[in-house]
Amino acid sequence: MDLSRSEKNRTRTGLALLLAAAAVLLFVNLGKEGLTDPDESAYAESVREMAQRGDWLVPHLYGEPLLDKPILFYWAMGASFRVLGENEFAARLPSVLAALALVLVVYRLGRLVHGSHRAGLIAAFSLATSLEFVLMGRAAVTDMFLTAFCALGILCYLETLDDPGRRLLPLAGAACVGLAVLTKGPVGLIIPALVLGIHLAATRSLRRLRDFRPLASLLVIAAVSLPWYAAIGILRMDLVEQFFISGNLGRFLKPEHRSQSPLYYLVVLTIGFLPWSAFLPGAVGRALVDWRRGTEGFQRRLLPALWLLVLLVFFTLAASKLPSYILPALPAAAVLAAGPLETWLRPLPAGKRAPGTGALTGLVLLAAGMALYAWRTENLGVIPLGFKTALLPLCGAGLLVVLFALGALLVGRSRISYFLLLGGNGVLVLSLLVYGFPQLEVYKSSRETAAAVVSYVRPSDGVILYRENHPGFAYYLRRVPDLVHREEDLVLRLESEKRVYALMGLDRYEKLRVRRRELPLYLLRSVGNVVVVTNLPPGESP
Repeated sequence: MDLSRSEKNRTRTGLALLLAAAAVLLFVNLGKEGLTDPDESAYAESVREMAQRGDWLVPHLYGEPLLDKPILFYWAMGASFRVLGENEFAARLPSVLAALALVLVVYRLGRLVHGSHRAGLIAAFSLATSLEFVLMGRAAVTDMFLTAFCALGILCYLETLDDPGRRLLPLAGAACVGLAVLTKGPVGLIIPALVLGIHLAATRSLRRLRDFRPLASLLVIAAVSLPWYAAIGILRMDLVEQFFISGNLGRFLKPEHRSQSPLYYLVVLTIGFLPWSAFLPGAVGRALVDWRRGTEGFQRRLLPALWLLVLLVFFTLAASKLPSYILPALPAAAVLAAGPLETWLRPLPAGKRAPGTGALTGLVLLAAGMALYAWRTENLGVIPLGFKTALLPLCGAGLLVVLFALGALLVGRSRISYFLLLGGNGVLVLSLLVYGFPQLEVYKSSRETAAAVVSYVRPSDGVILYRENHPGFAYYLRRVPDLVHREEDLVLRLESEKRVYALMGLDRYEKLRVRRRELPLYLLRSVGNVVVVTNLPPGESP
């Protein structure tokens, strides 16, 4: 009994430290940086316009209906704005809360898969200190909501397989899937269905589908997600068709952004999940070998391996690719990495070395390559020199930490090696948040640009976005701008007697000055790679 009480106390302490570490990384300077264009600011501006219109059913952007994503995240941000005011902290808070919930879900997944409280904590710490998780957890976008609901749904079904007698668990999992569908559309159903379906097929357990109460679960998913879609369909069927055909299916079949290599997500996962990504190849390989051999307990260990592989294949097949899309695979990666790392914290037999020497050696080479790149690269494009100044010492420090961790592992101090990686990576991520990424704000956000104009703009003035999608300019000005795409239309507006303020790219402004020397263009502010101009001298009345 004393041992059990001691184990419970250690678990509570570990969970408290886990949540404290995750909270530090997720909350530090959360409201300090401006909302990024076009993603974060598009949600914030849509919520602002919805509140202004009093319409909480149909999202709007630039005054027009926009059914790019379902409604749940807009509602969450709207509630946050209502309580905390319209600001950056409130916009990002729903994602942060979802990220903290996901950390606890991954703890439970790690504990179930590996049968150990310690493995659960290792999995959760691996997730909480990974760069992609922290960045997406701090971002006012839908990806963390989607990931948290999908992971929680998968957890409920895994708990059901463990104890089929808990009849409400599959319905709770179905409710989570329904919320995922209400967050990002059909992909919220596709992800858990693919993962669980392939896992049941691979373990020859399809007969256990009945434990999930499939009919009741489908009814719950429908009850949670379909009412909003039905309401939109009654009002604007064209928007529903646009959402499913042009939006979801269109993005899968046709690239929305620049085409990427088939190895794109392997690179994103490797960098975004450092240093723990170094342990994934070995962990996946061991899970597949155990599956082929039928080793005891292979069914649970196979789940995160298939989860990771299935999503890598699925998102690689999709034509549109963004780093954030692979986020739902990170919980599986964290659970996988916990397997070999747990052995580092256990006493090993004399003369036996903890696994992971090859992984750490590869990590040293990768860290050395990143440090060399940061040192040798003089031109980072539009990225300011200040970011490189912050990046170079961090890359160097990361290399030193990995070298010390490898040395500790080679001399049999695997526990020290683990805490070097954990603490070192946490400090590196925190340093990037405090000293690195703020250097990029002027290139990512319209806050400073809008601040240069907001004191001048009157209700009668016009505001224009010329060939730029910068919802942040609208959000920070609290104005719905006119979208102008043709140079002829811009010229007509600038030559009118009414004062207008126009945001455009720096390159377009310079070309316009050359081609249209007679055009009244008064530069108010140049920030990053955009400028704001007006057609009348500042301070002069129309």
